[in-house]
Amino acid sequence: MFNHQSEHSDYFRESLPQSISKEILRKIMKGELVPGDKIVEENIASELETSRAPVREALYLLQVNGIVDRIPRKGTVVKSFTRDDISDYIEVMVHIIQYGIVGVSRVWNDTHKEKWQQLYEDVLTYYGRQDLIHYQHSAELMLRYVMYLADNKALMRFYEEANQILNVFAQVQWNQETMIQFHKQFAKFVEALAEANFEEAKQFARYALKEGEV
Repeated sequence: MFNHQSEHSDYFRESLPQSISKEILRKIMKGELVPGDKIVEENIASELETSRAPVREALYLLQVNGIVDRIPRKGTVVKSFTRDDISDYIEVMVHIIQYGIVGVSRVWNDTHKEKWQQLYEDVLTYYGRQDLIHYQHSAELMLRYVMYLADNKALMRFYEEANQILNVFAQVQWNQETMIQFHKQFAKFVEALAEANFEEAKQFARYALKEGEV
């Protein structure tokens, strides 16, 4: 991510275990894996054409997030995952982004505003095309940029954990109407932050994220 800014690329790059954990999570949200199903490292590694080591790390990430459980003599199994869980993750993400905006308010300058507007051009491009997947990705990059400017490693870690789940949820559950409703509030969030109206930006960030809770 942010490949055009090499000094930032390491900060935003997704690891192989993170990618694998998203793929497993996608299977869970699509119902291909249901609560109680056993996840076999060897099978996942074979399907994704990788070794078992990153799969093991991926399962650990999912365990930390409460998506799977490791049971002695049984292995890794899928835990129950409900709409209430998604609501909880969205509420957590709201607070993470709002706290990030506080950090942004301390450093915001014209260079950041220019970069912000460049990122938003990509969002508008994909919105105009009604390209749901690329729209989600470009909008998430803007939230990630907030986290980058906040420069808080602990906050970024919490963001990554919640974002992993919410990203997959959006990919599986969103439709064009969800994108339209989300964008109405997201556009206001972008404008407020661009104009350094940080309190308004925090409110519109909440409204946008809540619209994503289909």
